[in-house]
Amino acid sequence: MLYFTPFPTIQYKIPNSTKSIPVTDITRRFSAADFLKNSSVAFDTYFVQDGERADSVAYDYYGDVTMDWLILLVNEIHDPYFQWPLSYEEMDSYLRDKYGSVEYTQITIHHYEKIIQQQYIQNDNGTQRVVPEKILIVDETTYLSLAAFERKTKTIYEYEVELNEDRRKIFLLDLNYLLLIKDQHPNIFDGVTVR
Repeated sequence: MLYFTPFPTIQYKIPNSTKSIPVTDITRRFSAADFLKNSSVAFDTYFVQDGERADSVAYDYYGDVTMDWLILLVNEIHDPYFQWPLSYEEMDSYLRDKYGSVEYTQITIHHYEKIIQQQYIQNDNGTQRVVPEKILIVDETTYLSLAAFERKTKTIYEYEVELNEDRRKIFLLDLNYLLLIKDQHPNIFDGVTVR
């Protein structure tokens, strides 16, 4: 397996024996986070559209469907089935499988929130920016003790959809930096053409 070629080997002591054998240390892996922390790398922010997959984004951005692994790597996505945003249809199916029905998720409270700070618009030298609302998750008793303007609930549906929508924002590594990664980690590109 070429994937494991750059991995270091360690001595593994065979249980109930005095022998040791060299084995590949599969607990090591290339970490995008480590590489990116130490580089002044340019990213583009991308919002995954409904139904898009990593391979289709790779084709649109890099011109190569096989670069989907890079998108997953850069965004620390280890499970593309559950960490990649679901389409609206897949989300409904997921909610039905997990909770029984979509309707149930729309009427059932997931958690209670205390509003610490309302969302507002701040002017900075003529530039307006939205300062987001700040909330604290509280129990039902605390929630009921708050004034109406200080509290709100979040349904299971709102919670799950918000998580899914947050996954839509991904980062795409600038094409120019592929060569830099290839120089530093040549074995991860075995069989891949970088244009």
